[in-house]
Amino acid sequence: MKEMDLRIGKLITEEWMHILKDRRLFLILFFVPVMYTVLFGSIYVHHKVTEMATVVIDEDQSPLSRQVIQAFEQSESFEIKKEYHSEEDVKRALETGEAKVGLVIPSNFEAKLKHGETLPLLTLIDGSNMMISNSATKGANEVITTFSMGYSQKKLQLQQGLQNEQVMNTLSPIPYRYRIMYNSTFNYSDFMLYGLVGAILQQVLFLGIALTITREKDAGTWQRFEAWRKNPWRIAYAKTAPYFLINIFNTFITFVIALYAFGAPMGGSLLVGLAIILSFTFAVSGIGYLISLFSSNQLGATQTAMLIAVPSFMLSGFTWPFEAMPKALQVFGHMLPLTYFLDGVRNVFVKGNDFSVIRHDCLALILTGALTYFIAMLLTRFVVFSKKKAAVNQPALPSSSNLTA
Repeated sequence: MKEMDLRIGKLITEEWMHILKDRRLFLILFFVPVMYTVLFGSIYVHHKVTEMATVVIDEDQSPLSRQVIQAFEQSESFEIKKEYHSEEDVKRALETGEAKVGLVIPSNFEAKLKHGETLPLLTLIDGSNMMISNSATKGANEVITTFSMGYSQKKLQLQQGLQNEQVMNTLSPIPYRYRIMYNSTFNYSDFMLYGLVGAILQQVLFLGIALTITREKDAGTWQRFEAWRKNPWRIAYAKTAPYFLINIFNTFITFVIALYAFGAPMGGSLLVGLAIILSFTFAVSGIGYLISLFSSNQLGATQTAMLIAVPSFMLSGFTWPFEAMPKALQVFGHMLPLTYFLDGVRNVFVKGNDFSVIRHDCLALILTGALTYFIAMLLTRFVVFSKKKAAVNQPALPSSSNLTA
């Protein structure tokens, strides 16, 4: 190249032309930062966690206990879903994710208060998500304190004819206790570690599988698989099986490190945990394979995989609960495999639940994998190899016997 061709101004112009001509690169550089800013900003648009699913035990069944329940219903922090009759039912609702908060009103609650005695209200809170536990603890304290002040003020004014200032000096608030389930010490690593590990495993698997076919395309060897056009499952199996096994190995190693090096909780069965891990690996493998099939080169596959992987953790409901997200983001979040994987991991390893609780997570992941693999095989059978073949420097197609599994 001539020295005059290396002028800085000309090279900068060439680079700008490349950016403007490459539509994918242009979108990544100019659209993605804005898109993710809007996306992540929309996640927190409600500013705080609201409408936490709440179940109630009203052992008192008095006018006062019903007023307490009504105070919780009127709070934006809680949404009363159901009333139970035993603490075990409430604990079960927290275990399965049916509820995030349980309110227990003891028997003789109103009668004891009228005689100057106190029985504490109790809230049971799901501590597996610290956003929930922090918000529920604060919200319940605000509701009970506000209700207590109003009740005591009214009582003193009626019984003793005290004025507002005198009432404020003699108020005795209704006692309140809370019990945090699954993470009573508010250990941040118990909350975050499994989520971050899951996000890393997904990203690595996405990138590995997304490159499997594009590597063949870049090397000019992809057309050799036309011999399997009528049996596309062979291509999918041959190209994704190694990555499937690698992810199982990686998951085992990372979870062992999390458990024994960093003291992550381990409350459930390893066999049940394996079910969610296998389902998750199958789903991500299917999506990665479909990405690779659509992409024309390794760079495009990498870019597409990253576009899916980057927002997954924030939209999975692991850190910021779905209840506090706009409905559209809730729908989008439920389309991501990481959402079901992290929900299953939290249910098994943190809460110690059995397979019945994670069955819907496994089913969603298996259906995701099956659908994406099915679409990829249809494309392989009817679309991919019907495109114009490379005419020059293409390796000779091997016989089908050389590709037989």
